[in-house]
Amino acid sequence: MNIKVDIDLAAVQIMWLFLMMKITLVGQSVWMIFELTGCMLCTIYVITNIKYVPRNALMLVIALAMSYLVSTLVNREYNGPWITYTGVEFTWKIILYFTVSWIAIKKRGSNNIAKASWNCLMLYWVPSIITVFAQGRNVIDNANNVYFIGNKFNVAYLNVVMLCLLLFLNNERKEYCSRSFVLKINSKKIGVFLFYTIIVSIDYYMKAYTGLFMILFILILAILSRYLQFRIAKKWSGFLNFIGKPLIVTISVVASGLVAIILEAIMNIPTIGAYLASIGKTGNILSRTLIYKNLAEIIERKPLIGYGYGSAIVSRYFGPNAQNGLAQVMIYTGILGTFLMLLITFYCCKAGGQSKGSQSVAFLYAIYAFILSATVEITYGGTFFILLAFYCACGWEKKLNRGDMYE
Repeated sequence: MNIKVDIDLAAVQIMWLFLMMKITLVGQSVWMIFELTGCMLCTIYVITNIKYVPRNALMLVIALAMSYLVSTLVNREYNGPWITYTGVEFTWKIILYFTVSWIAIKKRGSNNIAKASWNCLMLYWVPSIITVFAQGRNVIDNANNVYFIGNKFNVAYLNVVMLCLLLFLNNERKEYCSRSFVLKINSKKIGVFLFYTIIVSIDYYMKAYTGLFMILFILILAILSRYLQFRIAKKWSGFLNFIGKPLIVTISVVASGLVAIILEAIMNIPTIGAYLASIGKTGNILSRTLIYKNLAEIIERKPLIGYGYGSAIVSRYFGPNAQNGLAQVMIYTGILGTFLMLLITFYCCKAGGQSKGSQSVAFLYAIYAFILSATVEITYGGTFFILLAFYCACGWEKKLNRGDMYE
């Protein structure tokens, strides 16, 4: 029996399964082989299909990747061989996160790629949920790698990606898919609602409140968009147009970093302080204010290129990491890499904005969820880059369907 492999779908699935996440039970050396194999396969895919990537987009991605590489290599003696290797590998992955997504969507369409992503990620999501319940609610420290794909943050962010893909697929229009698939989706509304309930419950059970906030944020926007839009059509359309502007998205990323400066003042607001106390998060937030007070001193030492990806400079002084997405990028890559990250965010959202009013708005919601969570977590990484790439490619796809040129 001949088994036909769809190379485009396979490339995206390899990217998700081997370049984005790690199975906890697999040893580090064995997983490194999986990662390298996945990177090489995806690289071959990109090289053989490079014509599908716009030149200016490719140059931007390479520039961003090079900022990580230069910083990593310059700081190799300080960080040691393993951190240096991790930084070089992440440089490689950055290029693949964008190019594999762009090429696959250009060749096979966003719906097919979203379905392939959903199907392969279920292979990690199901055992992750099982291990969450197997470990129990009061596991000693679920911030460490106690679940199938790591810690509570890994599981929570996987939930966000799964939610985003489900919203995207559940909102697809007939011109993008067969009638039978639309009917299949409609016949499983109870299942869709059940999935929403599960991921909300899982995040609450793990005490992953950042992930819970991200999911609720996306769901609220999705519900307003789908069920209440007819009542507030003009206002809602204006709101979507506003948050979809590339400059607004980019400014939001910058604003997420400013929280590190003003968090202490926010904590002094009585209502916010009382709420944090009620959910037992006062100490957690206060520890962040201590970290933020010292970040400026660390960044000032190497402002231009930073300390390299994976640097433990923050943990050597007062915390596990910067506890802020933009601050962490600046520590890794300095002003140069941070500027390039903002530039590619602007570029991708400008391209994605061409798909206004379409199902790709789910990716925009997820991008904003990661931006909001970046105020207190380090979320500007691989998942954020893939979401940007998906949103960008959907905009190109929409433009092509109108008969326009690719660039």
